[in-house]
Amino acid sequence: MALFHEDTKTVTPSGIDTVKPFDRDTHTYGFSLAGNIKVGRIATWSTLLGDYTYKGLSGLLEDIKGTCKNCSSCKKSCYVRASYRFPGVVQSQAINTWGLRHELKKVEADLAKQIERRHIKIARINQSGELENERQMAMWCRLAIQFPDTKFYLYTKMYDIVGKFLENGDVPPNFTILFSVWHDVGVEAYKKYSSMPNVKAFVFDDGVDMCLPTKCYCPAYLVVGKTGKAKLNPDPKAHCENCRLCIDSKVKVIACHDH
Repeated sequence: MALFHEDTKTVTPSGIDTVKPFDRDTHTYGFSLAGNIKVGRIATWSTLLGDYTYKGLSGLLEDIKGTCKNCSSCKKSCYVRASYRFPGVVQSQAINTWGLRHELKKVEADLAKQIERRHIKIARINQSGELENERQMAMWCRLAIQFPDTKFYLYTKMYDIVGKFLENGDVPPNFTILFSVWHDVGVEAYKKYSSMPNVKAFVFDDGVDMCLPTKCYCPAYLVVGKTGKAKLNPDPKAHCENCRLCIDSKVKVIACHDH
């Protein structure tokens, strides 16, 4: 089990012997194809969440810090945190984080080979984690251009980074950008680019305030009982694999009861 230490903001993978040591000379980066109850079986890319630090990655001499820089508004509702009880999940995301920071060209080459070899048609970016810089955004744009028959989609709060690429016309039509919105956070950024066909808003509805009201809701979560708490929808039709609202060109604003 991987444990959060809120006081020191670290993640310690207990049971580290259950995962393989990271060998940078032989490691191949790739989308996760394992799937889960929310996304189904689509290709996903994840990096280390939050502003935490991952300690104990065998094979590296450094700790790995999380990628989210403004997670205070959504940390408590982040569904990925629950998966961190599995040491392999934490390690995989930490390795991806390290790879993007230190060997971006290898990450890009490995992902391109996997897309071609496995005939990946949908790729969800940032199931966990966040963009950190323009170099990473440029990599995703290049991959989308290289594989026009694959639909890429990315959730982000790094509005300035994606905005620059949108303004310069560097985001191809098969690459959808979803501006993550909480209350009024991200609303103005989304409105600035909302006229672009591959820009959407993904709004967290916590029952408090909806600055971007919509009747279109992500079916992955259901509100249960009078408490208003959300739980995962077990219906396979609600999986990202089958739903595909986030890449539906007819939908601009999508709300979700959890995130």
